[in-house]
Amino acid sequence: MASLSPAATTRPRLTRDDILDAHEVAELLHMPLSTVLDLARRGVLPGHKLGRRWIFLRDELELGLRHAPSRNGPQTHQQPPAREAAGPPRRRPKRYPEAVPSRAQLAQPRLFR
Repeated sequence: MASLSPAATTRPRLTRDDILDAHEVAELLHMPLSTVLDLARRGVLPGHKLGRRWIFLRDELELGLRHAPSRNGPQTHQQPPAREAAGPPRRRPKRYPEAVPSRAQLAQPRLFR
């Protein structure tokens, strides 16, 4: 079996200052903890899940925040699909029109029965 060269096995060691937990990221970004966890789950914040915990590497977090669109710069918002474009909602005919009278039937008094 061939041994690995020392250059291939040497990686920069991570220190405690390089790794942040979700509470520290929430304090750093001035966000609630639930928002940080939600953004990490959706992949907006670069994080790694280890078991039940989320950890964040400071370098990845800083890089991700640098390349995030700024709030002050030009923004391109996507408009949600307009419901008005399809016209007014269609009313379905009632299944049992005799059992539940319509508004038109309630508005007109019955003169002859």
